[in-house]
Amino acid sequence: MAKLLDVKNLKTYFYTDDGVATAVDDVSYDVDKGDTLGLVGESGCGKSVSALSIMRLIPDPPGKIVGGEILLKGRDLLKISEKEMRDIRGNDIGMIFQEPMTSLNPVFTCGNQIEEVLILHQKLTKAEAKEKAIESLNLVGIPAPEQRYHEYPHQLSGGMRQRVMISMALACNPEILIADEPSTALDVTVQAQILELINKLQQELGMGVIIITHDLGVIAEVSKRVAVMYASKIVEYGDVYAIFENPKHPYTIGLLSSIPNINKRKSRLSTIEGSVPFPTNFPAGCHFCTRCKFADEKCWNEEPIVVNISSNHTAACWKLDEVEAKRKLITSA
Repeated sequence: MAKLLDVKNLKTYFYTDDGVATAVDDVSYDVDKGDTLGLVGESGCGKSVSALSIMRLIPDPPGKIVGGEILLKGRDLLKISEKEMRDIRGNDIGMIFQEPMTSLNPVFTCGNQIEEVLILHQKLTKAEAKEKAIESLNLVGIPAPEQRYHEYPHQLSGGMRQRVMISMALACNPEILIADEPSTALDVTVQAQILELINKLQQELGMGVIIITHDLGVIAEVSKRVAVMYASKIVEYGDVYAIFENPKHPYTIGLLSSIPNINKRKSRLSTIEGSVPFPTNFPAGCHFCTRCKFADEKCWNEEPIVVNISSNHTAACWKLDEVEAKRKLITSA
């Protein structure tokens, strides 16, 4: 049986004056009904570009999807026309964009912007769309939805704007929801409310959800599976419990080690030295080798193969045995 969404060997490049930027290179993951996939990594790793590729919103030029497949219930979205893709956006696949203040149109009311989606995809009348828009605002927990329907984005708080974005994304009951950094720039209390809301709506509507974030705490809270992405590639992939309890790739271990520990308040936070290389200048071998303490000549020159750790856990690294031995030594200390 086909997965609800199956991304296979996706490659998205940007052709710039400085060379070809391989933003997403040979990335594969899937999402089924009721499933939640967390896509985690630092800024510049290609997470958002992979999501925009699914929606076919890559600006061309300079960007181009050069390879792979994006299968929605077995149908390759890269082989359909732009008109067919417009019917799918918002209807079958909804997306919550990173920053609601810049994603919402400042000259239209919140109600107008939700109505547009409903009239386009559901073929509702203006009156029917208004009723459904108010119902959608109520669904995401916005108080006084009839009043908020007539208000502009600048009149709402950050948390309220994010709820409006979620309302727009869910207005047509999509089968897939892509949430790109849904809790960024929100205070901790509002973050928790937004994540709880997405979780609640997923259970009620049975959607497949992709959560894109750099926050492993968010992943632990809402995801069933996680894909750790670094410099255009997925370096570790699998069940969230398996990866959190038994991380294998040095990058994943570094991310988990950098989470503050309440029991070690006097110790310094662990960090991953260096930064993500620019996508026009990735190493020939493992992209993490510029920051990895275990890297040798093979890591610099040969791309690592994906190793099956278990039936629900894979990692791409030449030094898995050495990394595991060091991790066990640190854990037992």
